[in-house]
Amino acid sequence: MDKKQQQLMAYYYTKFTEQTFDEKDLYSFLMIVRNDVHDNNVIQEISNFLLQRENNTGYVKDYLEECKQIITHLEKTKNRKKIEDLFSFKEIRNSFNALFSSYGFDKLSNEIINDFILCIISLLQSVALVSGTLKKEVGHLSFAASSKEIFLMGNMKTLSNGRYIPVTFPVLSVKNIYENITPQDSNDTPYLFNDALIEVINVEGQLVISFPDIS
Repeated sequence: MDKKQQQLMAYYYTKFTEQTFDEKDLYSFLMIVRNDVHDNNVIQEISNFLLQRENNTGYVKDYLEECKQIITHLEKTKNRKKIEDLFSFKEIRNSFNALFSSYGFDKLSNEIINDFILCIISLLQSVALVSGTLKKEVGHLSFAASSKEIFLMGNMKTLSNGRYIPVTFPVLSVKNIYENITPQDSNDTPYLFNDALIEVINVEGQLVISFPDIS
């Protein structure tokens, strides 16, 4: 990392600690550090995913292919494998804090890491999910929200009794400390935003989710 990149990193670190950042700031920061995190798998994979979108490679590509296989064989498998998040909160927190520590900065609070994950979820919405050498589109990612959590949802279809039915599954999730949302049922099933484009903005030091009124 050259001196100018170090200056930019310090600039964004200040924005993070002062909580004056939004999703665009986090995106710019990750593009700056992307080529300097070869020993930090989580940050590298997230950064590459944000940049490459549906042309994702490496661990993310393998993860999404495994999700497709699990969903394709839902009707054929008795012992169904659970789809876990791409990365857990702990993995993301530890990876970001390891990155900042390596450059002499203090660790960030869990609240700020929560904000990071919210921004990442927003930045990855609408990414097409593709499969195979021909990169056939098999689904997409979307923003979703319940009263307790915010999700990046994968959306695919599986064949059941001769017809295709939609299947959604969480790819990333984080605590909803941003918006009061009325549960839509007793299971607090997330509201899925496939058409509306969500944006995470900053209003007076707090992140705000710009989505339609669903309360």
